[in-house]
Amino acid sequence: MPSERILRAAWHASLLAMLLLMGLRIYYGFSFSEPLQYISSGDEQASLYAIWKYVNGLEVFTDPTRSPYSMSYFNALFYAAYGTWTWTWQGLLSVPDAWIPTIARTLTLVGVLLGWVGLSVAFRFIVRANGSPRDAAIEPMAVLSAAIVFVGPLMGFWAITVRPDVWALTCEAVGVLVFLKTYGRNKTQAAILAAIIFFIAWMFKQSAIGAVSGVGLFLLTGRCFRPLVFYCAVFWGLCAVCILGGDDVYRQSLFFSKIQLVFSPAHALGVWGNALPKTLPIYLPLLLVIYGLIRHAEFRARLFADWVALLFLTGFVASAGVMSVLTLQDGSAENYTFTPTVFAAGLLIRSSVCAGGMSALSKISHAWIAAAGIHVVLCILVIAGAAGLLDAAGKNHAYWTNMKTCIDKFPKPVFVQDTYLSLPWMVESTEPFVLAHTYSQTREVGVPHEMGGIGGRIAAGEFRTLALSTDQADVGYDGARLDGYKLQTGQCGNLFIWSRVEP
Repeated sequence: MPSERILRAAWHASLLAMLLLMGLRIYYGFSFSEPLQYISSGDEQASLYAIWKYVNGLEVFTDPTRSPYSMSYFNALFYAAYGTWTWTWQGLLSVPDAWIPTIARTLTLVGVLLGWVGLSVAFRFIVRANGSPRDAAIEPMAVLSAAIVFVGPLMGFWAITVRPDVWALTCEAVGVLVFLKTYGRNKTQAAILAAIIFFIAWMFKQSAIGAVSGVGLFLLTGRCFRPLVFYCAVFWGLCAVCILGGDDVYRQSLFFSKIQLVFSPAHALGVWGNALPKTLPIYLPLLLVIYGLIRHAEFRARLFADWVALLFLTGFVASAGVMSVLTLQDGSAENYTFTPTVFAAGLLIRSSVCAGGMSALSKISHAWIAAAGIHVVLCILVIAGAAGLLDAAGKNHAYWTNMKTCIDKFPKPVFVQDTYLSLPWMVESTEPFVLAHTYSQTREVGVPHEMGGIGGRIAAGEFRTLALSTDQADVGYDGARLDGYKLQTGQCGNLFIWSRVEP
């Protein structure tokens, strides 16, 4: 068995490396002197535009086939929470719309902090659940595992992005904590409370169904039928009220009903392949837990007799299964591995408790120390600039602000092909065209769009200026030739400027 000194040294080194990496990313991602403009997750501009609409009292959920052809992809609570937060602070500080990304990112950071605290409490609880004795080999593992989920490389830039993933995960972590603390006293009450909290997670992001599936499977396999009935009735009842209470556009956004999704097993393997190295201190020792369950009858008997261990085992099986399906879709990323990692960490910790006094615990501890060491090295490589990305703002901010200055010199109205530059506070125009991520796809398959889409409006000569990626008139944009426009000398960044030929 490794000494307590070695265990705590590994714990401190890994935690320090993660906090340093996250701290630097936050440092580069925020400024109090200027509003930084950058993307920290895919299609983040769609969320920023929806929040701007909420702040300005406009409809958030709109038909992407109608002007300005934008779409809000997430559930209603995300926009209400971020919109209210942004409206409040923007008013208190009297700052222009350009500060919306910075203000909204701070709410994500609040979610990270609360989620980290909640998961730390949950993991410390399962170390001592059912009167388990304190063990120096397990407590550092519990504290570090919570940090890996919320401030480690897996979380990365999701901690400062304007998306619902962090708050959905935080609600799921709190739901698991409440279920853990209540289940021993009142199973039905635990099920109802967890269902309500998981519903809140779903209201942030409709794909946040990993935790609710995991707890539901636990109740089913444990033959807790009465609590399961209440659990399903509360969660699905609340979901049904929201779904039926919304309009057709809301439901279309919620279920991507008019979007052609592309599924790829290779993409899913890539997502999990990127996530696993970032969570080595959880998944590497967990392999030894699985090995121990196969080889050691006593360890297997202890674990399957422990309801806390079974909760995290069934939770991992269900959430990993559900999220593996979701990672098949094109555009998915490591955020879909967050919830399975929470259950994997809980299973590792509680399995270590069950292995107390057995040789299996020593093997798990050694694997944990080795994985923590590798984790430290990986964090240092990113900090040193040898791998990954440290400064998201440095990659885009100067480029986009220069592009804005350049394009603003030309007559309005203007259409800019770059969707981030189309945000209302970037390039000024009569109408912001932050096109839906699926705009090109739907246009290619012939879905009718109001006014013929951007191509129809170009053909009608609506825009005085176009900023496009092409310098060929016959190539055009969105099916429209550029015969009525003249190519200007020079470019704005990587975009060519076309000016309408006046009669």
